[in-house]
Amino acid sequence: WRLVGSMVRVAVELGLHHDPFKQRIFSDAESQLRVRLWSICMIHDRGTSVLLGRPLAISPADSDTPEPSAGRGSEFSEHFFYSAPVASIQADIVNALYSPQINNKNNQEAIMRNATRIIKQMLVFRETLPESYKHFFEGTENWPLEKKRELVDNITEDQGLTLLKIGIARILLLRALFSSTDISFD
Repeated sequence: WRLVGSMVRVAVELGLHHDPFKQRIFSDAESQLRVRLWSICMIHDRGTSVLLGRPLAISPADSDTPEPSAGRGSEFSEHFFYSAPVASIQADIVNALYSPQINNKNNQEAIMRNATRIIKQMLVFRETLPESYKHFFEGTENWPLEKKRELVDNITEDQGLTLLKIGIARILLLRALFSSTDISFD
């Protein structure tokens, strides 16, 4: 927790939270590196917050650095590329559904509005995933056992890690909803 907080503070001191492409003092390669470094910081910050149930070290509103793009000299893994948007969704869940201000409002409508918005973000993100991910979300109930085995056998490490992070975000969202005392369930 402390190390991640220190890492984020050093990154802010280096100005990584500012969009390097707007600053026009860095080369394209340096700008890409700065974007990736900031993304790594945010992924660790969000992951640590989720894991330990603590607030984010830096608010999403405090940065204008873009997420890493696959367009400009991207030699990083598919998992890294998809970790940034999942980390943003996780940050939204933490800020919108786990902050003390939200839980003190006793406002079922606000909780459901935030949850609905986050679910829409997740659906939009899923649409950006490659075709190879679609079967993991559409279901395989009607598939023969052999085809299901083939799907599991052919999953890549990047796909597995990305799906795990998406699953953690979904669990985090559902946990907030089902543990809320502000929402009544029939």
